[in-house]
Amino acid sequence: MHKHFVTSALLLSLCLPAAAHAGRVFGDIKLDGKPLPAGVPVTITRVLTVDGKAKNAGAPSDTTKTDQYGAYKLTVKETGKCVLAVAYDKQTATFEVFSNKDATRYDLILEKKDGKLSLRRK
Repeated sequence: MHKHFVTSALLLSLCLPAAAHAGRVFGDIKLDGKPLPAGVPVTITRVLTVDGKAKNAGAPSDTTKTDQYGAYKLTVKETGKCVLAVAYDKQTATFEVFSNKDATRYDLILEKKDGKLSLRRK
């Protein structure tokens, strides 16, 4: 009986759609032409659509910190629209990204204009 249950569970897990697999969002972030310092927090949060309106999913899907090259790697369980946030110099800049079942590279530039941080794609 126990073997039958395990076998059934294994077969069922193999039949799950590809969207159930995690996607990876990665890249590097530069500031003034140089890599962002190591240890800068980077988060990604799924954006949900509720009644036709975009709404933050709440808790971040994944959190990491930049390495010495300004690089980051994040994993999102579901595919779709996400918001990537970088916390630097007591501010947070955000950028809309998309999680796919395949890894997606987002090389970003962090800029400070009029005292406010912003992110844009390289």
